[in-house]
Amino acid sequence: MDKKLEEALDFSNFRFTLNTRKQNLRLRMKSMLTVGYNNTIFSASIELINFSKLIMDSGNEQYVFMDDNDNPIMIKDVKDFHARILGAYTAAVNEFYMENEQLKKLRSTKQLAGIQ
Repeated sequence: MDKKLEEALDFSNFRFTLNTRKQNLRLRMKSMLTVGYNNTIFSASIELINFSKLIMDSGNEQYVFMDDNDNPIMIKDVKDFHARILGAYTAAVNEFYMENEQLKKLRSTKQLAGIQ
């Protein structure tokens, strides 16, 4: 009975540590998706990337976008804005993917905590 209890505790610690690491990864990705542009804050999202591409493709060089605080902001270079939010999104998602793949390979609490 003692051995089963110890194994259950080890598994519980492993799951807790794994979930904490994943939560930290999500928070890191969210912070990496934050883009400062024209003294305002935008969150690089699929919707914003696609919308800015649509605006760019329609021939507009400047456009009024809503920032994260719902303030209208004139973006004078839509092409540059699109490149920045796309770059931020790509970097954040790629880092999240790489870190998540490493987490999948770890099989003990010590490995997750970086002790071993």
